[in-house]
Amino acid sequence: MQTYTITPDAKPGQAQAVGHRHYQGKGIVHSIESCGTVDGPGLRYVLFLQGCLMRCLYCHNRDTWDLHTDVAKEMTVPEVMKQVMAYRHYLRATGGGVTVTGGEPLLQYEFVRDWFTACREHDIHTCLDTNGYALHYDEILDDMLDHTSLVMLDLKQIDPEIHKVLVGIPNTKTLKFAKHLAERKQPTRVRYVIVPGYTDDERSANLLGEFIGDMENVETVELLPYHELGAHKWELCGDEYKLKGVHPPPKETVLKIKEILEGYGKNIIY
Repeated sequence: MQTYTITPDAKPGQAQAVGHRHYQGKGIVHSIESCGTVDGPGLRYVLFLQGCLMRCLYCHNRDTWDLHTDVAKEMTVPEVMKQVMAYRHYLRATGGGVTVTGGEPLLQYEFVRDWFTACREHDIHTCLDTNGYALHYDEILDDMLDHTSLVMLDLKQIDPEIHKVLVGIPNTKTLKFAKHLAERKQPTRVRYVIVPGYTDDERSANLLGEFIGDMENVETVELLPYHELGAHKWELCGDEYKLKGVHPPPKETVLKIKEILEGYGKNIIY
């Protein structure tokens, strides 16, 4: 099974496939948040995985791009489940569960499949927070989705040219994954980051509404105003943060986008 990693000197938009990583029952973990409150419903155990092929200009987890780093650690499903089980009563009491994010967890989808399978055996709600960059459509992917209670899918920009500027690569794979979720009737929450100058205009909001309007599996759209909280990580990684001087959108902009998307029959949270 071929997966991808990023060369340490890869520049935005120049992610490279550099060979094979054979899955051996371990996930490459960046960090863990035991009581997350913004990564799905209720209180959540959040696992941040390493590796991402997108190069979002506003990324607040720049340190998760490379698959291997000095601080990343390998963990088995039993090791992760030992921690999850210690919190399971708190998670259930709040209607919560576990969330896998990153980085991009689909790059380690074998591990996610195994972890989510173990969680569902204990009736624990599972959430996949993803940018939709699926490299393989196979039994492993569908088995993982069969054990996924909720997908939170980042649709960053529907316009392909703006997406390429904002993210560094085309949105072809993401849109394909979104359609795959719709065909499966997979419960999905779309997440949309409102970035001034890139995604805060009415045309972009309408393009999103038109794309997801007929997707019955998408009941909710979560609007996430751009913030600058992760800018310092770029400097720590030796990169230039290119959105310096860009500030969070005004409330009026958020409300306008909310109004537009509600017009396509979607519930909006922000």
